[in-house]
Amino acid sequence: MTTRNSNEIDWALLQQYQQILGIQGIADSFTMFLQVLPDYQAELERLVATRDEAAVRSHAHKIKGSCRSLGFQRLGEEMQFIEKEPWQWGQVESLIAEWPHHYSADTTMVENWLAGLRKDS
Repeated sequence: MTTRNSNEIDWALLQQYQQILGIQGIADSFTMFLQVLPDYQAELERLVATRDEAAVRSHAHKIKGSCRSLGFQRLGEEMQFIEKEPWQWGQVESLIAEWPHHYSADTTMVENWLAGLRKDS
């Protein structure tokens, strides 16, 4: 598979991981990501509801790292905005409302990529 340009996924990073970890290694990392991110998202939503800006920014940092570690650029950028940029609560609430759609689309792209790797091996 050739490297694709994408604002959503860092395919070059995933291909590097594939070479280092193998298909199963990256699949295991992806599975762990899928297991922890819903809880991270729920905690972020809870923190936003309490209007605790420092905690929201800190938790966004944690989510950003998880996303970027597996090449989820768009998701990481959204969390970086929450972590570092000046914002109003309405902006954060809008980002969080869109998050499930972006999360689903982006994880589906990676799932399909992994399925293709398994099929080709």
